[in-house]
Amino acid sequence: MSHFDRKSLIFYGVAISSVVTLFSVVSRYGTARLKAPIAIEGNYQLQVEPSEQCSEPPALQLRLQQSGIFVNGVLTAASLEAKADGAAGKPFALDGSWRSPELELAGHSPAMTVCGQSVEQVAIAGTREGESFSGQLTFAGLPVPLTFESQFIPTQTSASEAFH
Repeated sequence: MSHFDRKSLIFYGVAISSVVTLFSVVSRYGTARLKAPIAIEGNYQLQVEPSEQCSEPPALQLRLQQSGIFVNGVLTAASLEAKADGAAGKPFALDGSWRSPELELAGHSPAMTVCGQSVEQVAIAGTREGESFSGQLTFAGLPVPLTFESQFIPTQTSASEAFH
């Protein structure tokens, strides 16, 4: 019995050419159609617009971490005075998704004071414009969403931090 039988050679030839063809088709599709989402990870300073319900809106900072389209974040008081006196409360832990150009996050906090009211839940819906976001903050306990614009805060890392 020979290993170089005509039927065996035809079978292996067809199998190998099928795998190579399938691999090239999948590779071309992936190169043409599958793109990684834009990186949005970083710190953003939120400027909340004053409204009837909130004449002195809080200064907030949003820190985002990204893994593909999945986003985790932390919403904290940006001013040192609010952090020091504890009026801002604990930060919000956020989870959500990023589907360019739209960002959606939701989360909770044990208690944070926003516009003079204690709030425990927030939802953020924003749209990316360059390196910033604009959108709405919806706090449970406040009757109307707050409109915001954000500014990206570049972080500076030293050479020693970059290698650790």
